[in-house]
This record gives sequence, C-alpha cells and structure tokens, in this order.
Amino acid sequence: MTETRSIKLLIWCGPASIGLVLIGWMVCAGFLPPPTPTATGASLNAIWNDHPELKRLGMVLCIWGGCLYAPFTVAIAIMLRRGDPERLALPLAQAALGIFGTVFFTLNFLVLSSVAFRPEQAPEDLQAMHDLGFIMTFSPVAPFTLQYVLIALFIVSDESPNPSFPRWVGYANLWVAVLFVPACAIPFFKTGVMAWNGLLAFWIPVGVFVIWFVIMAIMMRKRLADEESAVRISTADSV
Repeated sequence: MTETRSIKLLIWCGPASIGLVLIGWMVCAGFLPPPTPTATGASLNAIWNDHPELKRLGMVLCIWGGCLYAPFTVAIAIMLRRGDPERLALPLAQAALGIFGTVFFTLNFLVLSSVAFRPEQAPEDLQAMHDLGFIMTFSPVAPFTLQYVLIALFIVSDESPNPSFPRWVGYANLWVAVLFVPACAIPFFKTGVMAWNGLLAFWIPVGVFVIWFVIMAIMMRKRLADEESAVRISTADSV
C-alpha cells in the first residue's frame, strides 16, 4: 500500500468514526435526545429495560467509532505538515491531545454498555452509572477543545507557499473549540441550556462536532487530490 493510500485510509476513519457513533447512539440506543438529567431512577430503569440488547449493540458501535478518532487525528497531523514539514510541535501536540481524547470517546460508552448489560439492577445503582456515563460522554471536552485550538493556530500562522489548508479551516476549528466550552458546565446543571440535553451543552457542541468531521475529511481529501493532480501534470510535462 502506497503512502497516499495509507493516508486516505486514515482520513476515511473520520467519517467512519462519527458515523458509527451516530448510528450506535441515535439508531440503536435511541438516545437522541438524551434522557433528561432530572429523570428518576425508576424512569431510567424503564428506559434501559426497553430493548437493552439494542442499547448494548449501540454502545459497541460507539466504542468502535470512538477508537477510529485516533487514526483520524494522526491523518490531521500528517496533512498539517504537508505544507510546512519543518513545523513539528503543533501537529504532534494536537495528535497527542486527539489520542488522549479517544480515551474519553471510548470509556464513556463502555460505562454505558455496563448499564445496558444489567438493566434490572436497583434504580439507585443504575442511576449512578447512567449519570457517570452521560457526564463522561458530554462534559470532558478539554482535550478536544485544546486540540482544535492547536490546529487553528497552526493553520492561521502557516506562511508556507503551499499551505495544507485554507485559513478559514483554522478559524472553523477555533469556533468549534469555543462552542465546546459550555459543555464543561454539565456537572453543575440538571436543567436548562447547560444541562447534558440543553442547547449550549449538547445540541450545539454535537452539531459542530459532526460538522468538524465533515470539514476536516473533505479538506484533507482535497489536499491529497490536488497533490495527485500536480504529480500527474508534472509527469506528463516531463514525458
């Protein structure tokens, strides 16, 4: 397998990552919108006992999707350096943060899969595990926020003759990072826009997260396509 094909494979891990998570979370588990944080243990018991096998399948798909975030992060590091290979610190730092973020993007679903594994447990115990899983899913945005800030810093400061990404991609990453921040407040609120089912802590961060995957995957594929086109033209001219 050539290096270009290997990079394409890593890039495709991004759409596969968010796709598996959305299918597992929305279609299989049925957690869109999420259960309200004010739900009682008894009501949560009823939710988790409704097709628990589908919820288990959903969490398994989410775990696989979360794992694929790591190779996508590596692809970003590689593509950032295509325009300016001398700048190594920020691409590596964002990759480290992305790989660290993958831990939160998998362990949260593992916690929730344990809830689905034994949904008949006492309501108080189930509620505690449910709360842990949902807070772990939506609140630990710090590694992702820092990752996108570093991506933005690299792109907007790239003065190479042939930058890997247009400047607007950097600003898009910065906006995603800013819009993630309200989710940090999830442990403090059970109702309102800052709760884990609220506008600022759930709907906007989840929406921009999906958009981020689309932007980065498309722009990385475009960069590779441009490079391949340039190679073909150069080869044709030399013949």
